[in-house]
Amino acid sequence: MSGAFTLFIAALLVVRKSMALSFVTPEKPTSSARRAVICAPVQIWALCLPTHPSNAFDNAVPDYTKYADKPKRRGTAPKDIGVLPRTTEGEYDEVTQPGLRTCDGNPNCFSTTGDFRLEDRQQYGIDFFIQPWKPPANDPTPLVTLSKVVKDYEPGQGGIDGGGFSVVKETPSYLYYQFESLKKGYIDDLEFSFSPNGILVRSASRVGFTDFGVNAVRLNYLAKELRKKGWIVADITPDSHPDYWQASNAAREETFDADRRLMEGGEGVGDKVKATNFVH
Repeated sequence: MSGAFTLFIAALLVVRKSMALSFVTPEKPTSSARRAVICAPVQIWALCLPTHPSNAFDNAVPDYTKYADKPKRRGTAPKDIGVLPRTTEGEYDEVTQPGLRTCDGNPNCFSTTGDFRLEDRQQYGIDFFIQPWKPPANDPTPLVTLSKVVKDYEPGQGGIDGGGFSVVKETPSYLYYQFESLKKGYIDDLEFSFSPNGILVRSASRVGFTDFGVNAVRLNYLAKELRKKGWIVADITPDSHPDYWQASNAAREETFDADRRLMEGGEGVGDKVKATNFVH
């Protein structure tokens, strides 16, 4: 063994001992773990081999590498995300009960928390309200079932979520995920919570006025998979949410992004085309 190589090994052992690194394996890789390549500060030799593009979730589609160096607009998650007391207009009076965050009326969000009457919800913009998702009575752990369906989600399906997705938080009563768009890195927050009336749902974009139909396409995909397991979940269609789809399709028609123009969903409102191999 050469003297130079012996000195290198000795120096490496000293560095490792001084750093006293300890690694904790999380239930799911955190966004910081996914979005950074960690290299020990060894001054002699250091070789870092990133396995994923910078800022990409592990399950991003391969084409993400084409846009990895482009500016991203991830936005900031709402401070009041999660299950909190929410006050809405009931059929006759105000109602305060635990729930997920409501929407602000922009066509980029859906929630099971909203005013009882359609005209009250439309005072703030488009109708964003959806009914709680109903698991079958013979499913003793519906959030476990739902978690498995989300984790089997295919980034790029329907032309959306090409940047992949991340598991942020999972408890016996609450699930929280983040989904990223392919090109500009838009982050959408997706939450689920158990309640006696069914599974509460919220899927929302952080930035922008319209989501081009992304949140509906994502929820409809998950709903389709859950219906195979006996769940009762209604699709978000041009019949159920016409204002949302009109805004989404109008935005698609006006954008210069050809991929967004060909995204899935919204058929029946305007002159739209289903997605082929294009990913948002």
